[in-house]
Amino acid sequence: MLEPVQKVTDWPILKISKKKDQIIEEVIEDAMLNIEKAFPKSGELREIIARTLYLEKIRIKHEAWKVDPPDESKFWDNIKKELFESDPAKTDKEHANQVALKLLREIVTRYTIEITGNFNPRFYKFAKIILPHFFSRMLNASNGRIRGIIKPNEAVDHRLTVDGPIEKIRKLSQKGTLILLPTHFSNLDSILIGFGMDKIGLSAFQYGAGLNLFNSKFFGFFMGNLGAYKLDRRKKNPIYLETLKSFSKTNVVHGAHTLFFPGGTRSRSGAIETRLKLGLLGTVVEAQRVHFEQAEENGGEAKKIFIVPLTMSYHFVLEAKTLIEEHLKRTGKEFYITIDDEFSSLYKIYKFFWQTFAKSSDITLSLGDPIDIFGNKTDEEGNSLDFHDNPLDIRRYFTSRGELKADHQREMEYTHMLGDVLVKKYKQGNVVFSSHVVAFVAFELLKKANPKSDLFTLLRSPEEDWEITYDNFSLSMEKVVKQLRQLERQGQLKLADHMNRDVADIINHGIKNIGIYHSKEPLMKSEEGSIISQDIKLLLFYHNRMEGYGLSKYV
Repeated sequence: MLEPVQKVTDWPILKISKKKDQIIEEVIEDAMLNIEKAFPKSGELREIIARTLYLEKIRIKHEAWKVDPPDESKFWDNIKKELFESDPAKTDKEHANQVALKLLREIVTRYTIEITGNFNPRFYKFAKIILPHFFSRMLNASNGRIRGIIKPNEAVDHRLTVDGPIEKIRKLSQKGTLILLPTHFSNLDSILIGFGMDKIGLSAFQYGAGLNLFNSKFFGFFMGNLGAYKLDRRKKNPIYLETLKSFSKTNVVHGAHTLFFPGGTRSRSGAIETRLKLGLLGTVVEAQRVHFEQAEENGGEAKKIFIVPLTMSYHFVLEAKTLIEEHLKRTGKEFYITIDDEFSSLYKIYKFFWQTFAKSSDITLSLGDPIDIFGNKTDEEGNSLDFHDNPLDIRRYFTSRGELKADHQREMEYTHMLGDVLVKKYKQGNVVFSSHVVAFVAFELLKKANPKSDLFTLLRSPEEDWEITYDNFSLSMEKVVKQLRQLERQGQLKLADHMNRDVADIINHGIKNIGIYHSKEPLMKSEEGSIISQDIKLLLFYHNRMEGYGLSKYV
């Protein structure tokens, strides 16, 4: 554990929490302004409110959650009544417009209050004490040691590795606002990232959590007091989405170190994200421009925003079975969404941590080198640099004929550029585990053994066909591992320390760790010594982690 960079009383998230009412008002005004700009024509506001009303009524009827407020139906019934009574066909247009603005403010206010989270420093200190004890007791119970109880943080630290330019990130956290952008595989990612950032001495990050997670009172209580703001992915209407973006931008402008998942949701396929959702990412670009505008108005230097990519690496994923099923059904053109996955069971979450911390499995958080919001590299003082390491004045990115001004289309292009850089950084920061490699090689061999079968035919094949001779498997592993080591030398990925062993040890290590959690093992050795799979869909999920590196030709 590194010494904290700041005292808790100086943390940005705490300062923002103390002025929550002010933040809420700013978010409401910003969202109102943006929505009015987006729908300036007469009657457009009424149409978008009516559309929102329609979608919300469907949500309440078909996708109600326990966490939803009890007055949901009543609120939207009142919106419907006022919208009907102010119909411009029955009253004058000016009155209809005023009612539309009033209803818009009510909706935006409701959404803003729902989204806004809380940070309780006393509860944070309590969580820092109690959660390591929780995990260390599991470790103690499995191996008979008492050291985990005496020094609980050591038990967690032993399994959780944070890799990357840590000192540089710590330094930049004092010079500007950090935006931590991780890959996303599990609903447990936020909890583990929280452990990791605390381990390297950073202050708590504000982060977005799916509203469905608050269906669990246990996790809702924790997240509701540790800086999480709520994201409701059922709500796709423009009013909600604009309110969410205004919330993100406003908090970043106020200096909140922020974490969000640019992939938007957990990777259903198991692959590292290649297509990012750009909505929240765009608010970071906008916030940097606002910093320059504020500096111009008030004098002084503009605050800097630093982007920190983070690639998560697990040997196994708690929700893998549900996620790959969902991915395959979507890929197969069947509509399927579930929130009742493994994360909804407290027992399964406990089991996940037990297996992770008690059975020598590992988790790595691979931090990328910080970049600015245009994807330029930065030095330890926070200066943006070009390809030749010359300082860049990024203010000029927001100017036109020397004048600083907003340009939505231009900023969207910058956001796309940043997204492309992040995808590349995720692949470069990927810490390859033995479990990823054995799964990739095994599934590729099964594909090549069935060249006439498409993916879905292969997945429906009988279990007796999911077998590979050890010699064939070992030979392909040697070729792939050799190529992975070459890719690491080229800076295209990272290899976990255990990947430096000989191939036989890598195989044993990978099969052991990929089989720790799941009842049906994605990969195992048979009594005869061959390599078999008990669940080929899970094998596909873990195989997909290594997509995009051109490794298939080595199998």
